[in-house]
Amino acid sequence: MAGMCRSLLGPGMAWVFLAAVELQAEQTIPFELQDGDRVVFLGNSFFERARHHGHLETSLALCWPERTITFRNLGWDGDTVFGHSRTGGRRRSVFGNPEEGFGKMIAHLQQLDPTVIFVAYGWNEAFEGVRGLARFQAGLTRLLREAGTPPRRFVLLTPVPLEKGFGTELPSKRRTSPPSTSYLADRNSILKSYRDVIASVAREGSHHLVDLFEALHKSKGAYTTNGMHPSARGYQSITTIMARDLRLPDPVIALDSKEATALRATILKKNTLYFHRWRPRNDAFVHGERKSEQVIAQGEPEQFEPFVRKLENHIREQIEALR
Repeated sequence: MAGMCRSLLGPGMAWVFLAAVELQAEQTIPFELQDGDRVVFLGNSFFERARHHGHLETSLALCWPERTITFRNLGWDGDTVFGHSRTGGRRRSVFGNPEEGFGKMIAHLQQLDPTVIFVAYGWNEAFEGVRGLARFQAGLTRLLREAGTPPRRFVLLTPVPLEKGFGTELPSKRRTSPPSTSYLADRNSILKSYRDVIASVAREGSHHLVDLFEALHKSKGAYTTNGMHPSARGYQSITTIMARDLRLPDPVIALDSKEATALRATILKKNTLYFHRWRPRNDAFVHGERKSEQVIAQGEPEQFEPFVRKLENHIREQIEALR
Protein backbone atom coordinates (compact mmCIF):
# COMPACT_ATOMS: atom_id res chain seq x y z
CA MET A 1 0.00 0.00 0.00
CA ALA A 2 2.84 2.38 0.83
CA GLY A 3 4.34 1.53 -2.55
CA MET A 4 1.10 2.49 -4.24
CA CYS A 5 1.16 5.82 -2.42
CA ARG A 6 4.70 6.53 -3.61
CA SER A 7 3.91 5.67 -7.22
CA LEU A 8 0.93 8.01 -7.13
CA LEU A 9 2.37 10.92 -5.19
CA GLY A 10 6.07 10.72 -5.83
CA PRO A 11 8.75 10.70 -3.14
CA GLY A 12 8.02 14.26 -2.12
CA MET A 13 4.50 13.44 -0.94
CA ALA A 14 4.91 9.89 0.39
CA TRP A 15 5.01 11.29 3.94
CA VAL A 16 1.30 12.07 3.65
CA PHE A 17 0.39 8.39 3.76
CA LEU A 18 2.56 7.77 6.81
CA ALA A 19 1.09 10.80 8.57
CA ALA A 20 -2.43 9.44 8.01
CA VAL A 21 -1.50 6.10 9.56
CA GLU A 22 0.15 7.81 12.53
CA LEU A 23 -2.87 10.05 13.07
CA GLN A 24 -5.24 7.11 13.33
CA ALA A 25 -2.98 5.60 15.96
CA GLU A 26 -2.68 8.85 17.95
CA GLN A 27 -6.32 9.95 17.87
CA THR A 28 -7.21 8.64 21.30
CA ILE A 29 -8.89 11.64 22.97
CA PRO A 30 -12.70 11.42 22.60
CA PHE A 31 -14.45 14.31 20.92
CA GLU A 32 -16.95 16.15 23.10
CA LEU A 33 -19.49 18.92 22.63
CA GLN A 34 -19.83 21.26 25.60
CA ASP A 35 -22.90 22.99 26.94
CA GLY A 36 -23.47 26.13 24.88
CA ASP A 37 -21.44 24.95 21.87
CA ARG A 38 -22.43 26.40 18.51
CA VAL A 39 -21.67 23.89 15.77
CA VAL A 40 -21.28 24.66 12.07
CA PHE A 41 -21.16 22.11 9.25
CA LEU A 42 -18.95 23.62 6.53
CA GLY A 43 -18.24 21.96 3.21
CA ASN A 44 -19.49 20.86 -0.17
CA SER A 45 -22.39 18.68 -1.34
CA PHE A 46 -21.73 16.26 1.51
CA PHE A 47 -23.13 18.71 4.06
CA GLU A 48 -25.67 20.46 1.83
CA ARG A 49 -27.34 17.12 1.11
CA ALA A 50 -27.00 16.00 4.72
CA ARG A 51 -29.63 18.59 5.68
CA HIS A 52 -32.24 16.54 3.79
CA HIS A 53 -31.66 13.60 6.14
CA GLY A 54 -30.66 15.02 9.53
CA HIS A 55 -28.91 11.89 10.79
CA LEU A 56 -25.60 13.57 11.70
CA GLU A 57 -27.10 16.41 13.70
CA THR A 58 -29.63 14.15 15.42
CA SER A 59 -26.97 11.70 16.54
CA LEU A 60 -24.73 14.45 17.93
CA ALA A 61 -27.58 16.14 19.79
CA LEU A 62 -28.62 12.85 21.41
CA CYS A 63 -25.10 12.12 22.67
CA TRP A 64 -25.33 14.96 25.21
CA PRO A 65 -29.06 15.49 25.90
CA GLU A 66 -28.36 17.52 29.03
CA ARG A 67 -26.42 20.16 27.07
CA THR A 68 -27.76 23.00 24.95
CA ILE A 69 -26.04 22.78 21.56
CA THR A 70 -27.04 24.58 18.35
CA PHE A 71 -26.23 23.58 14.77
CA ARG A 72 -26.00 25.49 11.49
CA ASN A 73 -25.44 23.84 8.11
CA LEU A 74 -23.38 25.93 5.65
CA GLY A 75 -22.79 23.21 3.07
CA TRP A 76 -22.82 24.33 -0.57
CA ASP A 77 -22.92 22.03 -3.58
CA GLY A 78 -19.70 22.06 -5.58
CA ASP A 79 -17.79 24.16 -3.06
CA THR A 80 -14.05 23.96 -2.40
CA VAL A 81 -11.68 25.14 0.30
CA PHE A 82 -11.23 28.22 -1.89
CA GLY A 83 -14.94 29.18 -1.71
CA HIS A 84 -15.61 28.77 -5.45
CA SER A 85 -19.36 28.22 -4.99
CA ARG A 86 -19.78 31.23 -2.72
CA THR A 87 -18.88 34.01 -5.13
CA GLY A 88 -21.07 37.01 -6.02
CA GLY A 89 -24.63 37.30 -7.35
CA ARG A 90 -26.39 35.00 -9.78
CA ARG A 91 -24.38 35.94 -12.86
CA ARG A 92 -21.12 35.45 -10.98
CA SER A 93 -22.08 32.32 -9.05
CA VAL A 94 -19.83 30.25 -11.31
CA PHE A 95 -17.37 32.71 -12.79
CA GLY A 96 -16.90 35.12 -9.91
CA ASN A 97 -13.68 35.84 -8.09
CA PRO A 98 -12.86 32.95 -5.71
CA GLU A 99 -11.35 35.38 -3.23
CA GLU A 100 -14.73 37.04 -2.92
CA GLY A 101 -16.32 33.67 -2.23
CA PHE A 102 -13.73 32.80 0.37
CA GLY A 103 -14.23 36.16 2.05
CA LYS A 104 -17.99 35.62 2.17
CA MET A 105 -17.44 32.21 3.74
CA ILE A 106 -15.21 33.58 6.49
CA ALA A 107 -17.51 36.56 7.10
CA HIS A 108 -20.49 34.23 7.51
CA LEU A 109 -18.56 32.12 10.00
CA GLN A 110 -17.55 35.16 12.00
CA GLN A 111 -21.18 36.29 12.08
CA LEU A 112 -22.33 32.93 13.47
CA ASP A 113 -19.31 32.74 15.80
CA PRO A 114 -19.26 28.94 16.09
CA THR A 115 -17.23 27.16 18.72
CA VAL A 116 -16.94 23.92 16.68
CA ILE A 117 -16.68 23.50 12.91
CA PHE A 118 -17.07 20.20 11.04
CA VAL A 119 -15.19 20.55 7.73
CA ALA A 120 -15.82 18.35 4.67
CA TYR A 121 -13.81 19.18 1.56
CA GLY A 122 -11.58 17.42 -0.95
CA TRP A 123 -14.00 15.73 -3.32
CA ASN A 124 -14.17 18.53 -5.88
CA GLU A 125 -10.54 19.56 -5.44
CA ALA A 126 -9.50 15.99 -6.29
CA PHE A 127 -10.47 16.57 -9.93
CA GLU A 128 -7.17 18.44 -10.15
CA GLY A 129 -5.43 15.10 -9.63
CA VAL A 130 -1.99 14.69 -8.13
CA ARG A 131 -0.89 18.11 -9.35
CA GLY A 132 -3.52 19.74 -7.11
CA LEU A 133 -2.44 18.11 -3.85
CA ALA A 134 -0.08 20.83 -2.67
CA ARG A 135 -2.55 23.56 -3.57
CA PHE A 136 -5.34 21.74 -1.74
CA GLN A 137 -3.19 21.32 1.36
CA ALA A 138 -2.33 25.01 1.33
CA GLY A 139 -5.99 25.94 0.80
CA LEU A 140 -7.24 23.71 3.61
CA THR A 141 -4.56 25.01 5.98
CA ARG A 142 -5.49 28.58 5.11
CA LEU A 143 -9.20 27.89 5.62
CA LEU A 144 -8.61 26.44 9.08
CA ARG A 145 -6.35 29.33 10.00
CA GLU A 146 -8.85 31.99 8.90
CA ALA A 147 -11.91 30.14 10.25
CA GLY A 148 -10.16 29.35 13.51
CA THR A 149 -9.88 32.94 14.71
CA PRO A 150 -10.76 33.30 17.56
CA PRO A 151 -9.72 29.77 18.57
CA ARG A 152 -12.27 27.16 17.48
CA ARG A 153 -12.29 23.38 17.48
CA PHE A 154 -12.31 21.49 14.20
CA VAL A 155 -13.40 18.05 13.06
CA LEU A 156 -12.13 17.16 9.59
CA LEU A 157 -14.05 14.65 7.47
CA THR A 158 -12.41 12.91 4.53
CA PRO A 159 -14.24 12.52 1.20
CA VAL A 160 -16.39 9.47 0.59
CA PRO A 161 -15.03 7.09 -2.07
CA LEU A 162 -16.63 6.89 -5.47
CA GLU A 163 -19.06 4.01 -5.79
CA LYS A 164 -19.95 2.10 -8.95
CA GLY A 165 -22.52 3.91 -11.07
CA PHE A 166 -22.96 6.34 -13.97
CA GLY A 167 -20.19 4.92 -16.15
CA THR A 168 -17.59 4.46 -13.43
CA GLU A 169 -16.90 0.96 -14.77
CA LEU A 170 -15.54 2.41 -18.03
CA PRO A 171 -11.78 2.35 -18.73
CA SER A 172 -9.85 5.31 -17.38
CA LYS A 173 -8.46 7.85 -19.84
CA ARG A 174 -5.65 8.84 -17.50
CA ARG A 175 -2.28 7.58 -18.67
CA THR A 176 -0.78 5.46 -15.95
CA SER A 177 1.75 2.69 -15.85
CA PRO A 178 0.38 0.13 -15.38
CA PRO A 179 -2.92 1.50 -16.75
CA SER A 180 -5.84 1.79 -14.35
CA THR A 181 -8.54 -0.83 -14.83
CA SER A 182 -11.40 1.65 -14.64
CA TYR A 183 -12.35 5.21 -13.97
CA LEU A 184 -13.68 4.05 -10.61
CA ALA A 185 -10.30 2.69 -9.53
CA ASP A 186 -8.46 5.71 -10.91
CA ARG A 187 -10.75 8.19 -9.17
CA ASN A 188 -10.56 6.41 -5.83
CA SER A 189 -6.77 6.30 -5.92
CA ILE A 190 -6.79 10.09 -6.32
CA LEU A 191 -9.43 10.57 -3.60
CA LYS A 192 -7.31 8.46 -1.29
CA SER A 193 -4.35 10.77 -1.78
CA TYR A 194 -6.55 13.76 -0.87
CA ARG A 195 -7.76 11.81 2.15
CA ASP A 196 -4.15 11.43 3.23
CA VAL A 197 -3.56 15.17 2.91
CA ILE A 198 -6.59 15.89 5.11
CA ALA A 199 -5.29 13.39 7.66
CA SER A 200 -1.88 15.04 7.71
CA VAL A 201 -3.41 18.51 8.19
CA ALA A 202 -5.54 17.13 11.04
CA ARG A 203 -2.47 15.63 12.65
CA GLU A 204 -0.40 18.80 12.38
CA GLY A 205 -3.21 20.92 13.82
CA SER A 206 -4.28 18.37 16.47
CA HIS A 207 -7.78 18.31 14.97
CA HIS A 208 -10.16 15.38 15.17
CA LEU A 209 -10.53 13.27 12.04
CA VAL A 210 -13.40 11.18 10.67
CA ASP A 211 -12.02 8.90 7.96
CA LEU A 212 -15.06 8.22 5.78
CA PHE A 213 -12.97 7.15 2.80
CA GLU A 214 -11.33 4.17 4.47
CA ALA A 215 -14.46 2.94 6.23
CA LEU A 216 -16.83 3.24 3.25
CA HIS A 217 -14.27 1.88 0.80
CA LYS A 218 -14.42 -1.35 2.81
CA SER A 219 -18.22 -1.27 3.03
CA LYS A 220 -20.05 -4.14 1.36
CA GLY A 221 -23.41 -2.38 1.00
CA ALA A 222 -24.32 0.53 -1.26
CA TYR A 223 -23.97 3.93 0.42
CA THR A 224 -24.70 6.47 -2.38
CA THR A 225 -27.59 7.45 -4.61
CA ASN A 226 -25.52 7.95 -7.75
CA GLY A 227 -21.99 6.77 -7.00
CA MET A 228 -21.03 10.14 -5.47
CA HIS A 229 -23.58 11.45 -2.96
CA PRO A 230 -24.51 9.51 0.18
CA SER A 231 -28.01 8.09 0.38
CA ALA A 232 -30.12 8.07 3.54
CA ARG A 233 -28.60 4.69 4.33
CA GLY A 234 -25.18 6.13 3.60
CA TYR A 235 -25.64 8.98 6.08
CA GLN A 236 -26.81 6.48 8.68
CA SER A 237 -23.60 4.49 8.10
CA ILE A 238 -21.59 7.71 8.31
CA THR A 239 -23.19 8.43 11.68
CA THR A 240 -21.83 5.11 12.92
CA ILE A 241 -18.36 5.83 11.48
CA MET A 242 -18.35 9.28 13.08
CA ALA A 243 -19.31 7.83 16.47
CA ARG A 244 -16.50 5.28 16.22
CA ASP A 245 -13.75 7.63 15.04
CA LEU A 246 -14.66 10.39 17.50
CA ARG A 247 -15.35 7.93 20.31
CA LEU A 248 -18.72 9.51 21.02
CA PRO A 249 -20.90 8.41 23.94
CA ASP A 250 -23.94 6.32 23.12
CA PRO A 251 -27.02 8.38 22.21
CA VAL A 252 -29.60 8.59 24.98
CA ILE A 253 -32.09 6.66 22.81
CA ALA A 254 -31.81 4.47 19.72
CA LEU A 255 -31.44 6.54 16.56
CA ASP A 256 -34.16 4.52 14.81
CA SER A 257 -36.65 4.94 17.65
CA LYS A 258 -39.95 6.77 17.29
CA GLU A 259 -38.72 9.63 19.48
CA ALA A 260 -35.47 10.06 17.56
CA THR A 261 -37.38 10.05 14.26
CA ALA A 262 -39.69 12.79 15.55
CA LEU A 263 -36.69 14.82 16.70
CA ARG A 264 -35.04 14.41 13.31
CA ALA A 265 -38.20 15.67 11.59
CA THR A 266 -38.04 18.89 13.64
CA ILE A 267 -34.34 19.26 12.87
CA LEU A 268 -35.09 18.95 9.14
CA LYS A 269 -37.67 21.74 9.38
CA LYS A 270 -35.22 23.97 11.24
CA ASN A 271 -32.48 23.34 8.69
CA THR A 272 -34.82 24.06 5.78
CA LEU A 273 -35.77 27.40 7.29
CA TYR A 274 -32.15 28.31 7.91
CA PHE A 275 -31.23 27.30 4.35
CA HIS A 276 -33.75 29.81 2.99
CA ARG A 277 -32.49 32.37 5.48
CA TRP A 278 -28.93 32.34 4.11
CA ARG A 279 -29.56 31.01 0.58
CA PRO A 280 -32.66 32.94 -0.61
CA ARG A 281 -34.01 31.98 -4.02
CA ASN A 282 -34.21 35.65 -5.02
CA ASP A 283 -30.50 36.11 -4.33
CA ALA A 284 -30.07 38.47 -7.26
CA PHE A 285 -32.36 40.97 -5.52
CA VAL A 286 -30.94 40.32 -2.03
CA HIS A 287 -27.22 40.03 -2.67
CA GLY A 288 -26.60 40.34 -6.40
CA GLU A 289 -26.71 42.58 -9.39
CA ARG A 290 -30.40 43.58 -8.97
CA LYS A 291 -30.21 44.81 -5.37
CA SER A 292 -31.33 48.31 -6.36
CA GLU A 293 -34.58 47.06 -7.93
CA GLN A 294 -36.26 45.62 -4.82
CA VAL A 295 -34.67 47.05 -1.70
CA ILE A 296 -37.39 45.52 0.46
CA ALA A 297 -36.17 42.02 -0.47
CA GLN A 298 -32.86 42.60 1.30
CA GLY A 299 -34.55 42.51 4.72
CA GLU A 300 -36.66 39.43 4.08
CA PRO A 301 -34.09 36.68 4.85
CA GLU A 302 -33.61 38.01 8.38
CA GLN A 303 -37.32 37.46 9.02
CA PHE A 304 -36.65 33.71 9.09
CA GLU A 305 -34.65 34.06 12.32
CA PRO A 306 -37.56 34.01 14.82
CA PHE A 307 -38.93 30.87 13.18
CA VAL A 308 -35.54 29.17 13.29
CA ARG A 309 -35.22 29.98 17.00
CA LYS A 310 -38.75 28.74 17.66
CA LEU A 311 -37.91 25.38 16.13
CA GLU A 312 -34.65 25.25 18.07
CA ASN A 313 -36.65 25.70 21.26
CA HIS A 314 -38.91 22.87 20.16
CA ILE A 315 -35.86 20.69 19.50
CA ARG A 316 -34.62 21.46 22.99
CA GLU A 317 -38.01 20.53 24.47
CA GLN A 318 -38.04 17.23 22.59
CA ILE A 319 -34.56 16.36 23.85
CA GLU A 320 -35.40 17.42 27.42
CA ALA A 321 -38.39 15.07 27.37
CA LEU A 322 -36.03 12.14 26.74
CA ARG A 323 -33.97 12.66 29.91
